[in-house]
Amino acid sequence: MRVSGQLAVIAMLGAAGFGGWYAYKGGHLANLPVIGAYVSQPAGQQAGAPRGPGGRGGPAGPATVEVDAVKTGRIVEIREAVGTVRAYESIMVTAKVAGIIGEIGFEEGQKVKAGDTLVQFDAAERRAAIEQAAAEASRASALRNEIAIKLDRAQSLRRTGAGTEAQVDDLTAQMKSLEGSIASAQAQRKAAEARLEELTIRAPFAGRVGTRSVSLGAYVAPGTRITSLDDLSKVRLDFAVPENLLGRLKPGQTVNAMSAAYRGRTFKGTVATIDPRVDQTTRTARLTAEFDNQDEALKPGMFLSVSLEVSTKDDAVVVPEEAVVSEGLRHVVYPVKDNKVERRVITIGQRQGGKVEVMDGLKAGETIVVLGVQRVRPGAEVIARPVGSGAPAAPVPAANREQPSRSSLNVPQAIGSAQAAERK
Repeated sequence: MRVSGQLAVIAMLGAAGFGGWYAYKGGHLANLPVIGAYVSQPAGQQAGAPRGPGGRGGPAGPATVEVDAVKTGRIVEIREAVGTVRAYESIMVTAKVAGIIGEIGFEEGQKVKAGDTLVQFDAAERRAAIEQAAAEASRASALRNEIAIKLDRAQSLRRTGAGTEAQVDDLTAQMKSLEGSIASAQAQRKAAEARLEELTIRAPFAGRVGTRSVSLGAYVAPGTRITSLDDLSKVRLDFAVPENLLGRLKPGQTVNAMSAAYRGRTFKGTVATIDPRVDQTTRTARLTAEFDNQDEALKPGMFLSVSLEVSTKDDAVVVPEEAVVSEGLRHVVYPVKDNKVERRVITIGQRQGGKVEVMDGLKAGETIVVLGVQRVRPGAEVIARPVGSGAPAAPVPAANREQPSRSSLNVPQAIGSAQAAERK
């Protein structure tokens, strides 16, 4: 085909397309017997479809929504953290002196009382030292008694003139020396008894012992680990919170903790200590909470998830979560008054149990849309029903419907058929 012929065809197609578009925009196609029934209807309405409020193409009626009154309730401000458990009291039982273990008075994992004997060292030498000191004290006491009798006799003779002053003074000096010997022997006995007590290791408090590191008959040096002792009737939990909470922290605040080892169980405790120093690296304050642990479920070293109740409001304004719409960083609700919707920006606080705390923007007693917020717009009239009343879903407004494309109306096909008939 020649170039001139191709250009002629392109020109004819362009002219036909422009003519069809002009006829469609001007409404001239409505007079054609074939396609007039289609193009004379509004967009989205087929031929023969009813018009008006009841038809698909007519304006939509008021949307049906479920509403509820704004209420007040109890909201607890909670901060999450993680912590580590440690025993209420915990020590490493060690040997104070060197010696040979003569008796082990506990079983591994056993609960013991304060004062119970844990380990007894061989004490034969220490007992001998005690007996020696006691014998020395007895000997000195016997000599003192003998000198005391002589002193009384010398004093009697001196009063009658038969005795001398020098004899009395000599016996008095011997009495004082023997009294010093008695005191020294008694002190040596007490020291020997104290050294004997060092050979007995007792539990300083009630608790549960751990595994032992020594055996019967073993020689141990000072500082050797014997076992561990932990008081698990109560435990302490250490955790950290941001420093910006310091102004609202105080002892006695409730702490809830959960462990992966006990799913579904919540341990309740209270804040016991607030560290006066802030960590310069993490900018956090360390808190210590105490938990009752009578069943000893919590073990030292366990990892717990912590929820700290910072503050409690009993009259907080709360709304259902479904009623709050997020628009970027803003939160919006739709109050209803006289069956008309209003759009209002609010400031929210804590979220708990399907409720949202409203810090600003709403008052208790106002009515808001809970279900159907996607079908309303500011100023629109709605049919309000109480939430949970089981109201049927309202028709979707025409503005929110998906508009059918032009191709679904078959208009281009009808235009193409008419142009083909004309070419014939």
